This record gives sequence, structure tokens and C-alpha cells, in this order.
Amino acid sequence: MKPYYIICMVLLLFACQKDFLQMPISNTTTTDSIFSTTIKAQGAIANAYKVVLSQGLPYQGNWNSLILDNASGALNYGFSWTWCYGITTSTGLTATGNTEDMDGYAYNYTTIRQAYLVKENIDKVTDMTSADKAIVKAEMTALIAYRYEQMLIMYGGVPIVSKSLTVNDDLNIPRAPVSEVLDSINKWCDAAAAVLPSVWTSTWTGRMTKSAALAIKAKALLYVARPLFNTATPYLDLGANNHLICMGNEDASRWQTAATAAEAVIKEAESNGGIKIINTGNPLDDYGTATSTPANAEVILAFKYDAGGSSMNTFYNMHNWQAYGNGLTTSYLENYYKADGSDQVWPTTTTAFSDYRTRMQSMDARFKASFKAWEIDTWNNPNDNTWANSNLFQWAMNVAAIPVKFYYKAGTRNWFEFPIFRLAAYYLSAAEAYNEMGQSAEALAKLNVIHLRAGLPAITETDQAKLRKIIQREWAAECFDENYWLHDIKHWKRADIGDGLIGGVIRTLHFNSDGGGKMTGNTDYYDGKMYLGFWAPRQYLNPFPQTEINKGTLIQNPGY
Repeated sequence: MKPYYIICMVLLLFACQKDFLQMPISNTTTTDSIFSTTIKAQGAIANAYKVVLSQGLPYQGNWNSLILDNASGALNYGFSWTWCYGITTSTGLTATGNTEDMDGYAYNYTTIRQAYLVKENIDKVTDMTSADKAIVKAEMTALIAYRYEQMLIMYGGVPIVSKSLTVNDDLNIPRAPVSEVLDSINKWCDAAAAVLPSVWTSTWTGRMTKSAALAIKAKALLYVARPLFNTATPYLDLGANNHLICMGNEDASRWQTAATAAEAVIKEAESNGGIKIINTGNPLDDYGTATSTPANAEVILAFKYDAGGSSMNTFYNMHNWQAYGNGLTTSYLENYYKADGSDQVWPTTTTAFSDYRTRMQSMDARFKASFKAWEIDTWNNPNDNTWANSNLFQWAMNVAAIPVKFYYKAGTRNWFEFPIFRLAAYYLSAAEAYNEMGQSAEALAKLNVIHLRAGLPAITETDQAKLRKIIQREWAAECFDENYWLHDIKHWKRADIGDGLIGGVIRTLHFNSDGGGKMTGNTDYYDGKMYLGFWAPRQYLNPFPQTEINKGTLIQNPGY
């Protein structure tokens, strides 16, 4: 295939240009010229990747948003002027304001249209072979499936669009049942996987592969197997429209389907895709590399877009003040182990600050690769003055620690590649599915691949309920900040979701400091209440914007 610089170059060059594919399709002169040659089509293809894969990421620099874990009880809610403040402390999600879907529900269809326009017009390119065009179409099909998989998890059933719509089309498309959205995702992913290559040359690392298409399908199947959708009785009654928010029956075989799909990802990735779990015996380096190093061997698909300092990097990089809306809660900290595999206990009464330092130093590698403790240099950038304690913003905040994940040995690098799919997630998917099927040996085999890589002793628990909790804890420790936890705890229907997870008392470590407004000179600390989180059952799924409901076509999710 002739090279089209989807990765890095075009994304960088195109970042400052208007998204021309938002122009009406009726402007045939524009589409004919854009898709006349491979070189000219490069921007359209790159833009489709950029907008579709951005779901859940504040890449456009929206100052009123923070990352999803701010709304999950894992991190502080952010600043008082962000959406997360209202979502977590007062009203929760609403149809008229507070939303988790940061770019807005309608933007999902803007991005899907971008992919359809490329798919429908790529045949116009005069200097591209038929085989190459087929691959581009498969890439766009997989991108469409990805966005629908994300919407399925957030909203349940959504309208299914099969082409780029024009003003002459009937735009009053109703919501499809959960089962039909899932079927469409499966169909699109199977079709894409049949065409996409298993691996690209290093020049094109980051483009859709067979593994990535299978990963999209496997994620959708896992969430449909979980209790929120896998039931005849939804979380709230929607009457004759219950099929929009659940599968309509409970079917244990969905766990087998999820396990099979996860195994397919693992097999394709490891046998053909050159992808592997990074495990050299150095847990900090291995996990840090797997989650932070661009184009590393564990990533199946990444958001490879550098929009500079005004992009989502601002919200993650602790050299920027905006990132200080993110602070670890004790509620989430307790998912991490000590380095010896035992549980850490945080004092609820006032204790000398030296105790905090000692306990933090004893934490496991995944914690140290993901967070910076107060008055301790970052473990994930050892001996690097750029990430030294003295060179990071350290305003006085009562949070357990601050995130530095995605910047392992980053030095002065400001940008990072968000790992949309890592192979580790599919080992955990398989482990979860096998445990729900009562196959503890198979579950432990998959779980321990990830747990042992973290430098922790093997899990041996075989009781299904106890192992379920361990697997859920592993999801938290392994995939922090990778846009899983908020929806995981909803789709698991965790009994404590309103009692210390999203809602209820959210705890953190509180510090007494003589540091003049900075987190220095700490004298003592204790674990206690941070805020009272808001939770209502309607929030298992997101609301559709009231403006969309007012058009008279969509049925609102219950409770909004």
C-alpha cells in the first residue's frame, strides 16, 4: 500500500486545520477533490482516526471537563467549576447539563459520519489499488464499530446509522435495542477483521489491525455479559422499551461468548500481531513501559494524536496546574497491594507524616508507576530532575497521591499515547468470564499472567464470589485511568456503588502542613471523608440530551 501518513505526521499537520469533512456532503466538488489522490485522502483518513478514537478523552482542551476517573470515585472530582463537581456531589448526571460524554451525544454521530464518508468515497482515489482501498474500508468499519461499542456501554441501545446521512435522508432514526447494536458491532468487527492485516511495518504502527477489530468486539461482548445488560429485569423499568437498556433475558452462555472473544484477541495478538504481555522480571519497568512508552509491544490500539500543550495532555501532565484537579482517593488507593502482595492499611487517626512516607515506599510497582506520593520524587522517572518532587506543582490538596501514569521515563516529553486497548485487558476479560462460568482454574491462569507481571505472588483463591472481587480489584490496579473503572462498576452493578464507590462517603488522606500553601513540611496525616458522593440508579446509563428527546424520536433512559 502506498503510505498515507495516518500516524504522527498527518495527525500533527492536520491538527490546526478545520475538520473539512464536517462540510455538507452535497459539496461534491470538495469530496471529489479530496478523494482524487492518495495524498489528498490522507488527511480525511487521519481525521477519521482522530475524531472517532477520541471518545472519553479531553483532547480538544475543554476546560469544563476532566477525565472519566474524576466521576468514578477514583480521583478527586476536580475543580468546583467542572462537570464532575456537579455529577459527583449534587445532581449527578442530567439530561440538561452534567454529562459524562464530554463532547456531547451528537458528536458521536459526527465522528461516525467522518468514517462513513471516507469509506464511501475512497473508491474515487485514482492512484490506490483495490486491495488498498478494501483495507481503508475495513479500517473505517472498525472505527465505526468502536464508537458504537463505546455508546452501547454508556447509553444502551442507540440509533444505528448505516451510511453518511444527508439533508435528504430521514434523520428520525429511533433507538435500536441493545441486542441489535451488539449484533451490528459483531458484524462490523468480523467484516473488518477478515480484511485487516495482523501487523503493519513500523512506519504504520497504530493503524487498525485484525487484533484491534477483535478487541472492539470482545469488549462489547464482555459488557453485554455483565449483570447490567445480561438480565430480563433492567435497573429501572422502561416498560415496553426495556430492550433498549438490557438484553431482555439472563443468559449464562454470554460469559462463554465473552471468554471465546477474549481468547481470540489473545491468540491473534500473540501469534500473528507481534503483541505480548511485557514481562522481563522488572515489574516497575514492565508496567511503566506497557502503559506509557509509545508504540510498545503490549498496546493493541492507541490514540496517537499530539495536539500540543492545549490538548488532553494538559489534564494528565502534573507539570500543568489543570491536572491538579486529579488526586487519588483512599477509596481507590485500597485497590493496590503492598509489594509483598498484602494489603496496606491507612490510619484513621492522626499519625506522623513519616508513617505516610514509609507506607508509600512499600507499595507495589503498579502504584509506583502510576502515582507520585507527597514529598517523594516520582518513582516512574527515577533520577530525572524534570519529574523531581521540587519541579511538580504541589498545591495544598488533601489527596492520597497525584497521578503520573502515561509518563514513565518521559523526561521532557509533554505528550503521550493513550492506550485504548492493551493486551492485559483481554487476559482480565477472559479471567472474569471464566470465573463467572465456574472455571476457576482457567480464570486463575489468565489472572496470574497479569498479577505476576506486577511482581505480586500468585492468586490461588477458587471461591467464585471471592475471586470475583479479586478480579475486579485487578481491573482497578491494572487499568487505572484507561477509561474502564467508571463503567466497570456500573456494569458489574456493584452493591457498594452508592456506598463508597461513586456515591456515599469518598475518603482521602488528609494532611497537616506548615508548607505555606504547598504540600511540603507535612507534620501528620489521617484517612477520612473527602466528600459525600451522589448516586442514583438512573446513572447506570447516561441520559440522552433533552434537546434530542424534544425532537420526538428518541426514548429517554429511565429516571431522567
